[in-house]
Amino acid sequence: MKQTNQVEETLLSSAHVQLDKHICVKQLLVSSLIALGGIVAILLMMVMDESDSTLSMALLPIGVILLLFALYRIFMKSHETIYKPTGSVVNSGSLYMDTIELQNLQQMIKKNHFPAASRVSFKEGGNGRLDYLVSKDGRFVAIQLFQFVPYTYESVSDKLYYTDDKAVSIAHCLNI
Repeated sequence: MKQTNQVEETLLSSAHVQLDKHICVKQLLVSSLIALGGIVAILLMMVMDESDSTLSMALLPIGVILLLFALYRIFMKSHETIYKPTGSVVNSGSLYMDTIELQNLQQMIKKNHFPAASRVSFKEGGNGRLDYLVSKDGRFVAIQLFQFVPYTYESVSDKLYYTDDKAVSIAHCLNI
């Protein structure tokens, strides 16, 4: 009997029409300066005479570490997601909660009512997981709920997208 596993597309792995990925020029420039520092350290090591071998030996690992750190920043940290209508940067993450909080949040989603007075409390770990995307200006929020079943988190809600005032109230209720 042959089994196939399908990887379900989650909120954090999917694209949205109002979101766009950009290269952050500021991060790219900082990474370039760090790389330049690494190159200068390696070149200094090559130019130094043998009289100060301790400093010369220290410059090589420093230069290599700076170059590797710069490459990491260029390939992993130089991209950002933007909410197109406002141009605001979008942050993403996952929050964990107990089963009771998960059920409360499911009821809020089902009723489409997120009261300002209530706040969902999150923990370091738990049976429930909330994946979210939220713009810095609070005008865009996307959420998806998951519940832990043996060995994995399975989706218990659709990917939900909110904008404008509704997004602001959800971000306040979830404290994201």
